[in-house]
Amino acid sequence: MRVRAVLTAVFLLAACATAPPEHVILTWWDHLDHSPAADQAVAALLARHRAEHPNVEIKRTTMPRADLEERLARGPRPDVATVDVAALPRLAAASALTDLTGRFEAWDLPFVEPARDGVRHDGRYYGVPLRTDTPVLLYNRDLFAAGGVAGPPATWQDLRVTAQSLTGPGRWGLCLAVGAGDDLTGTFLPFLWQAGGDVQDITGAVDALSFVDSLMASAHPDSLRWSNSDVTSAFTEGRCAMMVNGPRAVPALNAAGLDWGAATLPAGPAGTASLVGGEAWVVGAGTPHADRAWDVLRWLAEQPDNATEFGAALQAVPNRTDTATDPGWQWDPNLGAFTTQLTTARSPYTPRHPEVSAELSAMLRAVLHEDRPPADAVTDTKPRLDPLLR
Repeated sequence: MRVRAVLTAVFLLAACATAPPEHVILTWWDHLDHSPAADQAVAALLARHRAEHPNVEIKRTTMPRADLEERLARGPRPDVATVDVAALPRLAAASALTDLTGRFEAWDLPFVEPARDGVRHDGRYYGVPLRTDTPVLLYNRDLFAAGGVAGPPATWQDLRVTAQSLTGPGRWGLCLAVGAGDDLTGTFLPFLWQAGGDVQDITGAVDALSFVDSLMASAHPDSLRWSNSDVTSAFTEGRCAMMVNGPRAVPALNAAGLDWGAATLPAGPAGTASLVGGEAWVVGAGTPHADRAWDVLRWLAEQPDNATEFGAALQAVPNRTDTATDPGWQWDPNLGAFTTQLTTARSPYTPRHPEVSAELSAMLRAVLHEDRPPADAVTDTKPRLDPLLR
């Protein structure tokens, strides 16, 4: 009887050890249906995950970015969501996201520091940086050759001179997104850091404002109302010799058949710097499936085959030291400039970033649109901006 009891117990233990994991349904929200390629990339990722993890069913819902962020802040929340890194601090401060610090710090994936900054708030980690981007200088090689310019500018002075020399009838040396809104802020912040300034102390912004203002003599006049997508269109049409833009512009450049190149942003007095952007994958606060959701995020980051979707389809820049030169991530010959630039990118985002961005945008518009002296624009902006940064 004792032998039978022991054998029964061993059989039961073995059965438990080999029992399949419990079936779980996870909810997933994203705003990555902005293009067929991006939408199909996410669908392919989820299909591959289901094939490898038949016990995990992921139900995807897409919605506009603003709606997603509002619903996350309000709740109820999904198990997994995709949010812009600019929105992550605001959502974390609103207790809308699961704190992933313990899991993240125990993970051994070597994300570059700017990518880690993009998912960190108050020293805590709230997401995984799965689609990272940063703007660089993009240039038209044919227009450079026609103008007798050997290569991309390396310094502010070089940029100004090159832009002037390549400006002519129906063609401008440089195109920038300096219309209203976040694209204008994103255009300005790298120049601010390159000048040695910082959002936290806007008094150092005068030199950066003055330099950007000086570039407008060689910029397409419509730049004053352009977004990044408008800049991309003008560049692909051959109306701009250079532009500052991110990797999402690459498919349009290749589709237009341009001979183009990419370089890190020209260095200012404090060197080169850029803005970290992209999306973070997060776990909604309050989910009973936090561990299973974290397993999904780990799989998205660790599975080498996923490079196809994140790279060519989502225009992601390799954001880890072990993927920077991985052939699977080399989805465009010009990707190296983005990868190099990412190492000097910064994350300026705070819970009040929308208000900060609005103030910076207003300051720039006062200079670029209304001819306000840069020093006066900074003086006007500082008392409105400082309370937002406390």
